[in-house]
Amino acid sequence: MDPQVPELAFPLSFCCNCGDNDCQGEVQDTRVTRFFGIRGTESTFHLTLPVCVACRKTLRRRPPGFFSMLFVFAVGTGVALLLGYALSRSIEWPAWMVTNRVAIGAVLGAIGALVFYWLRSARPPKTSFYQPVRVKQARVQFGGVMGGPGHVAFLKLAFTNPEYLHVFASANRDAITAKQLAVVKA
Repeated sequence: MDPQVPELAFPLSFCCNCGDNDCQGEVQDTRVTRFFGIRGTESTFHLTLPVCVACRKTLRRRPPGFFSMLFVFAVGTGVALLLGYALSRSIEWPAWMVTNRVAIGAVLGAIGALVFYWLRSARPPKTSFYQPVRVKQARVQFGGVMGGPGHVAFLKLAFTNPEYLHVFASANRDAITAKQLAVVKA
């Protein structure tokens, strides 16, 4: 579902990620997923953000959620356990390692996940490896009884760049005072 986003002014004065002055407006598809029991719904917001050439790829990278981080941890643990099993055919492990192989695999999986996300961290001057503007909360109201077209009644945006947060907040002061928009640091 693509709800109608209220008119927001994203100033094009500098890149919303790294602060570079040589930027242009690019569309970022920001998805918000809500889970209701087993089933979930997804809303996509199309935000035109100022980005430089170096930060353009960050617009396509969604920030990791709990389940994706859990998946990276599980893959790291599985690889560590399989590697330990494969090496046990040629190496004689000490008895304490054999009895604690699952705990050792989990620790190595956690270390692998930390290294994975450290490699995907922002390198200065970038403020984020992932999307620099995120939708933290959205309240969508629907026009019809059967879920006709929706419009956004409230939107909470999070910014990774604090300077751009202040510029955006001053450009959208009316929507913030009308309680239609909230902005926070990511």
